[in-house]
Amino acid sequence: MKKSLRLKRKIQDYLFDHRVLKLTLEYLASLIFAAAGAFIFAIGFCCFITPADPDGFTVITGGISGLSQVVSLLAKILFNYDNKGNLIQSVGYFVFNIPLLIFSFFKIGKKFTIFTTINVLLTSAFISLFSNMDFATKVMEQIAVLDGVLARVLIAALCTGASSAVCFVGDISCGGIDVVSYYISMRKSTSVGKYSVAINSFIICTYSILLIVQNGDITHAILSIFYSIIYLFICGLVIDYINLRNKKVQLQIITSNEKMTDILLAYFPHGATISRATGAYTHADREVIWMIVSLNEVKKVVQVATKVDPHVFISNIPLNQVYGNFYRKPVE
Repeated sequence: MKKSLRLKRKIQDYLFDHRVLKLTLEYLASLIFAAAGAFIFAIGFCCFITPADPDGFTVITGGISGLSQVVSLLAKILFNYDNKGNLIQSVGYFVFNIPLLIFSFFKIGKKFTIFTTINVLLTSAFISLFSNMDFATKVMEQIAVLDGVLARVLIAALCTGASSAVCFVGDISCGGIDVVSYYISMRKSTSVGKYSVAINSFIICTYSILLIVQNGDITHAILSIFYSIIYLFICGLVIDYINLRNKKVQLQIITSNEKMTDILLAYFPHGATISRATGAYTHADREVIWMIVSLNEVKKVVQVATKVDPHVFISNIPLNQVYGNFYRKPVE
């Protein structure tokens, strides 16, 4: 453990002195996150979302992909258009993302927008590629053996949620509603998943109404809504489980070392509150430091605190919402 920490520290020190190499590696990592997110989403979309089962059931997604599904269904109702190879979804996914990418460029960050655009382009390309391969059909045949609809909903939700979460971890997004969710979460400093679920509900209802118009089967539409709610719920859970940046934790640090606060603030620019306390058993003077950090910073806070004071006592209290000025690393 100590060897790995020393190696990590050496690498960080080396990259600190080699700015160009550090920047190159950061951009390469963002590119990998963008490609991974696009690949995972395209697999889920082509294999588990768009294919219809023998009863004609299609999983309804939210966001831009869901909007593309709505347009595809409208084209089928109005013009009897046969959407071979998911052409409408592939092209529509990129076109509908354009205004949101412009919004992202001015409101979130340039680097964020560039790699989100790369993700959107790769997603469109992967959807087009996978839709014209026998791969998706073979996977669907295997899923049908399990339990058609429910298996598809669960796996599709895992793929979509994982793709969004992977991109969020890399400080980019999958485009579409994720851009809006990311922006809202930055402003409100809370979890992302619930905003995606709220925004996507409207698209699901719209698609279900079109299903009723198309075949007049209300039961079929209600069933689609039911499964799509499960899909969105699991997506939100996966995103919030993997994306730890927006989760906040209140730490209560009890120590006898008066330098603890200054050292913690040097590592974590979040601010802290100090109160004086007396130990009930030893009657010794102690400092109680109240500090709020992101969930992904907790491990490092504990490492720093225990190094400063081996006898430090730390409690961890999860938070649902933080109001006020909580420092977050700016998105580039």
